[in-house]
Amino acid sequence: MSGQCAQEAQPGLDPRSRLLCALGLCVAVAVCRSWPAALAGLGFGAACLALNSGRWGALARRLALVNVFFLGLIATVPLAVPGDPLLRLGSLAFTREGLMLALHMTAKGNAIFLIFWGLVQPLSPPRLGSALSALGVPDKLCLILSLTFRYLDLMRHEWDRLVTAARLRGFTPGTSRRAWGTYGLLLALLFMRAMDKSAAIHQAMICRGFDGRFRSLGGLRWRAVDTALGVAACAGIVLVAVLERGSA
Repeated sequence: MSGQCAQEAQPGLDPRSRLLCALGLCVAVAVCRSWPAALAGLGFGAACLALNSGRWGALARRLALVNVFFLGLIATVPLAVPGDPLLRLGSLAFTREGLMLALHMTAKGNAIFLIFWGLVQPLSPPRLGSALSALGVPDKLCLILSLTFRYLDLMRHEWDRLVTAARLRGFTPGTSRRAWGTYGLLLALLFMRAMDKSAAIHQAMICRGFDGRFRSLGGLRWRAVDTALGVAACAGIVLVAVLERGSA
């Protein structure tokens, strides 16, 4: 968490500007149909990485996971889209049009991922929640998103402790019926502990005066650099629209 806060403080950007710019750019890239606009989106994503210093190893791992999904699209979409066949697999044809469509989807997906990684990923859960609340998102939804983001990592550590305790008692991970039964019991224990933890957290919040509204200790300040980022994002959205219209 401290690393995220350090990354967030470095550019001096308001979380609201990050969210608004990310949303605008991602929508513009998502609806484009031409290759120039998609490639421009990739360029914007690469530029946004300058706002998220460090954690290049984590970026590479997440980007690899994202592209595993797109590899599946590249392997299957050309078989379902009619067009000029590049390869025939029995009665199925691997078409050029399908391949280009899958590659276009891959380019847009990577662009959207890079934009979010550069602009939204550095935000800590409290800052993200306060920004969403300031933008008019209902407080209950802001609380759900912030608490879920915070306690998913806690549940992951709890799951690791349960699996470690099971292994110390002779459990061997596998695909046997006994192993699946053990996994089911561990999952039930995880849910029970999560319910107990949520009840304790709710009582602690009530004792501290929680009334259902989202509040943050850190104030939000819109600076000149946020205006500059907004202008750059608007220019990028206009560029995508121009490239899309020019390729129509």
